Amino acid sequence: MWVREFRQQEIRFDVNPRFRDWEPMYRVSRAALARLLAASEPELDALFEETRPIQAALRAEAGPLPSAGALIQAPLLYIAVRRLRPQWVIETGISSGYSARLILEALARNGSGRLDSIGIDVFALAASTGGVAPELAGRRVGWLVPERLHAFWTLHLGRSEEVLPKLAGGDPVDVFLHDSLHQYPTMLAEYEWAFSQFATGGWLFSHDVHANRAWPDFLSRHSVAGDEEMDHDLGAVRVPAHP
Repeated sequence: MWVREFRQQEIRFDVNPRFRDWEPMYRVSRAALARLLAASEPELDALFEETRPIQAALRAEAGPLPSAGALIQAPLLYIAVRRLRPQWVIETGISSGYSARLILEALARNGSGRLDSIGIDVFALAASTGGVAPELAGRRVGWLVPERLHAFWTLHLGRSEEVLPKLAGGDPVDVFLHDSLHQYPTMLAEYEWAFSQFATGGWLFSHDVHANRAWPDFLSRHSVAGDEEMDHDLGAVRVPAHP
């Protein structure tokens, strides 16, 4: 329990069972994803099959390296982005770029869309242990995103409260993912910012929805219903159009 749950930021990718084999995680989340995405389970199964070569590539690239706070549920985001075909995705909190990689693989498969990733240039591993593992020396956040996906991607180094206001007022945001600082003020502020950009409706995803009351408080404040929880405290909800 200590190794698998409480020291996630210190273990290698391949030590985490959710990284080694994506199928059990997908099977646990399949029904919730189908409800959220208004899709049939066989439709989602076909999208999951697309992830197998991506997993093989990532095992070769990242398997023996520290996960450094990666959002291990990222394969579920691939399925969501393939199904929803968003034009603009924003994620807060980036470390290795594992979630960014899965989102970008989906956007590339869709043939359109862009991802803005926001985070500080410090691995979660360094914050939790006081230093970066030797295997990560010289690597920057987002190192798992290959050059071939950069056309769909913009990396912003900074805190979300500094970067998000600069992104406001443009195209509508279709998908927003919170995975930065899991504290009530930060989580609620990010949810509220995303809500302000969802005038035509959108999908909000959040890691650590049980870390505090930010998630239920946000849903209650705006009377947003129908949220789903997938695998390990990854929450998601469709935010309807609003004035």
